[in-house]
Amino acid sequence: MEHDKDRLFVTALARGLAVLAAFRPGEAALSNQTLAQRTGLPKSTVSRLTYTLLQLGYLQQDGDSGFYRLGLAVLALGSAVLSGYDIRARAAPLMRALANEQGVSVSLALRDGTDMVYLETCRSQARVSVQLTVGSRVPLATTAIGRACYAGLSDAERAQADRELAERYKEAWPELARSLASARGQYLAKGFCESFGDFEVEVMAVAVPLPALAGQGSGLSVNASGPSFSWDAEKMRMEVAPALSALRAALVPGA
Repeated sequence: MEHDKDRLFVTALARGLAVLAAFRPGEAALSNQTLAQRTGLPKSTVSRLTYTLLQLGYLQQDGDSGFYRLGLAVLALGSAVLSGYDIRARAAPLMRALANEQGVSVSLALRDGTDMVYLETCRSQARVSVQLTVGSRVPLATTAIGRACYAGLSDAERAQADRELAERYKEAWPELARSLASARGQYLAKGFCESFGDFEVEVMAVAVPLPALAGQGSGLSVNASGPSFSWDAEKMRMEVAPALSALRAALVPGA
């Protein structure tokens, strides 16, 4: 392990955070056994960690089942994190207008390693829309919002992302690397990236990166997505992508 020789690294804290990170948006409560499988920790260790996190309010028990859900203390931390991103408040009205005008879902996300984490999302009034929410994680390599983020990184940041992606995907990385290089080429030529069924077969999406903003860091991007029965590739490229670029220009003049 890379942290084994780091005397400042607190392993017990890292394990507790790994338990919290094992929960995924929209799923039911988890057992100690499931948490052990997801974290790779012994079940006895997980049992001690869930007990401690329960006492501190970071977990809550699901009745008498012995299963756990995330507690309100986690929500408080999440709210504190989100409040630090001023761009959410600036972007939300523009995102909402685009969502309603085009009948799509519009989301703002920030890179976290090899994933993108949703900071804000606005859905149209359409009966069916993409259902990802704030806090959702999606892979950088196969989503439009992730590809746009990758395309907008500096050379040094992109090299670091490549190392992280190679470690995650192992033998699948060379093919994904070619896909990301193609996505970056598309962005340089056309100003947006796309993912048409690559992440979810019924989801069509285009995205643009946002430049590094003061206090917000780099790795931000915004997408527009819709179901494949309502949108085809041509409509997404010709109608939604220009509207998304206009949103970016309004949000970051001169970008």
